[in-house]
Amino acid sequence: MSVVTFWSTGRVETAQTTSMAGIATQLTVEHNYKILLLNAKHNDSSMEECFWEDKLNSRRTDLETGMTGLMKAITSNKATPEIITNYTRAVFKDRLEVLTDGNILKDTYDKQMTRMREIIKIANKAYDLVFVDLEGSIEDPIIQGILEESNLVVIGLTQRDKIIKEVTKIQQTNPLLNKNNVMFLMGKYDKFSKYNTKNVERTYRLKDVFGIPYNTLFFESANEGGLADFFTQYRKLKPTHPQAPLVDSMEQFSERMIYKIKELQLQMQ
Repeated sequence: MSVVTFWSTGRVETAQTTSMAGIATQLTVEHNYKILLLNAKHNDSSMEECFWEDKLNSRRTDLETGMTGLMKAITSNKATPEIITNYTRAVFKDRLEVLTDGNILKDTYDKQMTRMREIIKIANKAYDLVFVDLEGSIEDPIIQGILEESNLVVIGLTQRDKIIKEVTKIQQTNPLLNKNNVMFLMGKYDKFSKYNTKNVERTYRLKDVFGIPYNTLFFESANEGGLADFFTQYRKLKPTHPQAPLVDSMEQFSERMIYKIKELQLQMQ
């Protein structure tokens, strides 16, 4: 049971949410992991839109769902790992679930974020993997707390020299990120760019840099609530299949991520 936080500064688009959702779906479909996707962004519906065309569709009406409902349970000392699923939306029942919230006031969101670390701790007892979608300044104490709670941090990059230098400086100078539990991920990746993964690793002295290639069908599926169907349909592909580079890149990232988590767990023993 591990927490993997996908973090970026939020200054530029990194396709972080879509990439994270795709990786989680691929892990669930191919390896049967039980995963919770936790949205820590304010009024950002992009995660729900990856799986449901109408983000209000399929919400339960017998209780208050989402982060708001879970927060009330925590406040009432009723939150246990077993009941978290009551406040989520299931992509695949008992395997892949989403915990997020709808249109809430900024004050409400800020209060939720002060308890986010507690929510993550509880969720980590009920799922094989908890994926946290997070963005914001590394100077924010709440961001720092979530990163401290994370077994692995995946830092979002773009293929732009200025952004890579900026993020690299943060990573190498901040004690929360300057550890062995860090990976880097480029969304909408172009392997023909001079800022490909190998060159970035060599030039900026980084390790574990991966890219998720831009794929029209994948991003259309993510924008139209069809991500689960995408990975159900495109499994065990031949190398020449048009979707193979995308699916293979996620498999490679997932394999390295799981290996790294297990490696870190052994070091803690």
